[in-house]
Amino acid sequence: MKKRSLTIVVLVIIAVIITVIVVDFMNNRPDRRGENPYALEVDEFRNVDPALISHKETRNLSLGSMKAAAMAFYDGRLFIAGDSSLVVILPDGTALARYDILPGPTALAVAQDGVFIGYRSFVARYDRSGTLLDTWQDLGDSAVITNLVCKDQKVYVADAGHREVLIFSREGALTGRFEGKAETEAGHGFIVPSANFDLAVDCYGELWVVNPGKHALENYTDDGRMRGYWEKRPSVTDGFQGCCNPARITTMEDGSFVTSEKGYVKIRIFNPSGEQVSVVAAPDLFKEEGKAPDVCADGKVVYALDYDRNMVRIFEPKENG
Repeated sequence: MKKRSLTIVVLVIIAVIITVIVVDFMNNRPDRRGENPYALEVDEFRNVDPALISHKETRNLSLGSMKAAAMAFYDGRLFIAGDSSLVVILPDGTALARYDILPGPTALAVAQDGVFIGYRSFVARYDRSGTLLDTWQDLGDSAVITNLVCKDQKVYVADAGHREVLIFSREGALTGRFEGKAETEAGHGFIVPSANFDLAVDCYGELWVVNPGKHALENYTDDGRMRGYWEKRPSVTDGFQGCCNPARITTMEDGSFVTSEKGYVKIRIFNPSGEQVSVVAAPDLFKEEGKAPDVCADGKVVYALDYDRNMVRIFEPKENG
């Protein structure tokens, strides 16, 4: 009798458990769920107030079969590296030159005395006619060179793999390196969760480095000592969203910054102290969850290398901008 009663109790418990599971499943069907108060309102980040948009796309330049990797603007010309080629074009699309280079470029800087092309773990120096002059020391298997910039007689190289900036002479001698640490409480080192690590020199000749994990732009002396920084934590209005943004930067002739973001791809302008000035291009112009375009500026014109569409897109100020 006791055995039979125990069996009945067990069966009742099992029935209750099954009933709870079924009810919970039915109540959690997509068409039966209530509104999630913690759901991320992605439209808030995707949509941009039209009043903030200062530029319009006036034309684009297809890059054909070449898969572009990096872009630079110098002396009124666009230099684009990709695959095993370096092409030089005018902003109207006129092709000026095409040079063979080592395959697999990741970064590009152009100066009066040459063209500096970054690869995953080393830098190659070419003259302006496309002749390879030399390759610099290999930085190792862990290196991931994401960008480089020329300043005076130095070349600064951003290495996302080692989370540091290396300082080379124009001839390729490694003269220094820094990890973004400072002696003050503001010093936190470069936080680089992915291969998005950029740097630029502004119109005053000052070096700026993106600390992507902190959503910050940091100002450094020539030898790598932090002088100041500004940051934009995630917010609906003017912050940098997600991880590793801004992914790309360039500077304008008035000292402003042009920033390019991945994820909800967006190109914006910030003044030198970090206040948002305007939006050059909103997310609806790019592939959703796309790659951040490389950006260059000439006056108020912004050039964007759209990797997802493999073209250069040109944004000019609106007439009332």
